[in-house]
Amino acid sequence: MKTVWLLVVAILMAALAPMCGAAEAKKSAPRYNGKPGAKIGDMCVNPKDGAEMVWVPGGEFLMGSSEEQNATALNNWPAEYRLFAKSILATEMPQRKINLNGYWMYRYEVTVAQYRKFCRETGRDMPPKPEAGWKDNRPMAMVAWQDAADYAKWASAALPTEAQWEKAARGTEARIFPWSDKWDASKCANSLEKQITIPRPVGSYPSGASPYGCMDMAGNVAEWCADWFDPNYYKDAPAKNPTGPAKAVTFTVQVGTFQGARVLRGGSCDRNNNDYLRCASRSYYNPASFNDYLGFRCARTP
Repeated sequence: MKTVWLLVVAILMAALAPMCGAAEAKKSAPRYNGKPGAKIGDMCVNPKDGAEMVWVPGGEFLMGSSEEQNATALNNWPAEYRLFAKSILATEMPQRKINLNGYWMYRYEVTVAQYRKFCRETGRDMPPKPEAGWKDNRPMAMVAWQDAADYAKWASAALPTEAQWEKAARGTEARIFPWSDKWDASKCANSLEKQITIPRPVGSYPSGASPYGCMDMAGNVAEWCADWFDPNYYKDAPAKNPTGPAKAVTFTVQVGTFQGARVLRGGSCDRNNNDYLRCASRSYYNPASFNDYLGFRCARTP
């Protein structure tokens, strides 16, 4: 009789287990179901890597910088670097309205733990360690552009386009920084007033979140985007869902000639000028290169 009773209890516990799991799931973000969100604040989880994703609704936003904003940004540069800065700031113009379809954006930069899982499941090696070593809750770094793109494909996502990245960072208010128009060193990992030179665990600065809830879109690590970099792209870019140049672009700037560079966004904690940490700031890098301050996040279009 005792054996029968124990068997009944075991069966009941097994039957109730999924219900408990479902109840717990309701307390956190829902699992991704492939459907678009409805409003700002909607969130889901990518089951492949466990990444939280926030919904960025479709519609227009203001991309790039105005002449007045660039003039202000230029004043942040020491006089000896202003010729270089002027050429980079010019790539943010003209400022114009861009219309995007709605999409899911990773709330955080891809972490070391998530990238480890990717490596285990695909049989590839982790890249060389950064100077600070590997910490599971810190943003993954030391990844070349193709590494980041391969991860995104494995996660059934993609690297965000430059336009997707900027909208997720500044919203429809054309914010200068993800949190507001005013610089605040306490809202991101940076090496200015805070003297932070090692990327912090993702989400360490919740007060610096973007209008959609994305974290660390200023500082921490710079983030690869899907686009090839073209300093003149904004002049002729389509107003609907721009994806960057169709192929690598050769361009010359103050520091030399580049034969194909990918877009970087968000700046990084080793930068000593907050101009790099503006939402509209554009950077570029050799896609085969990597360093301690280069990471990424993913996007997913339903």
